[in-house]
Amino acid sequence: MKNSQELKLKATDILGRKILIIGESGSGKTKLAASLAEDLMATQRPDRITIIDFAPKRIEHTGGKLTDYLSMPVGVRYLAPREVQTPRLAGTSQEQVLQLARLNRKLMDPLLGQFIKNATEVLIMNDITLYLHLGRLERVLQCTRLAKTFLGTAYYGFKLSKDMGTGISQREKQLTDELAAFMDQVVRVS
Repeated sequence: MKNSQELKLKATDILGRKILIIGESGSGKTKLAASLAEDLMATQRPDRITIIDFAPKRIEHTGGKLTDYLSMPVGVRYLAPREVQTPRLAGTSQEQVLQLARLNRKLMDPLLGQFIKNATEVLIMNDITLYLHLGRLERVLQCTRLAKTFLGTAYYGFKLSKDMGTGISQREKQLTDELAAFMDQVVRVS
C-alpha cells in the first residue's frame, strides 16, 4: 500500500487527486473525511460534489454517516441506501451474514450506477468496504476514474474480522488493497 502514514490533510491537498482513508473500526475515518468534505464544500460549487454514504447508523463506536459530522449544503448530491446492514455484527449464521451482505450490494449498486450516469468532479465515498463484501471493485474504480477528485474511507483492521466463515473479511481486505493501489495517497488513521 502506498503512503500509509497518517497525515494532516487540507482540501487543497486533495483537489485533483485520489485519496483513500483506511483504519480500524472507530479510528476516526469518517470524522476525518467529514472534515475534508467540509473544506471541499467550502471551495467547490455544490453541484460539482457527490457524496455516496454506505455507512450504517452509528452503533457505539462503530459506523456512522458523514451526516453525523456535517450538514449537507443545498446542491450537494447526497446518495445513501435507505438502510445499511452490518453483516458481521448482525449476522448470527453464515447464511445470514451472506444474506445481509447481498442486501447491501442490492441497495448500494444503484447508487454507484447513478454516479456513473451523472458523474461530478468531486466524489466522496464513505465506508466503501460494506459494498466490497460482495460488490464489484470495478464499479467502485469506474466511479473513482470519472471523478477528478476522489476521497474515500475503507475499513482496514481486525476488530470486525469474524465473518462466520463466509470469506467476506478476506475479500474486503484484498479488494481494499487493490483499491489502494489505484490511489494517489492512502492515509491510515489509528
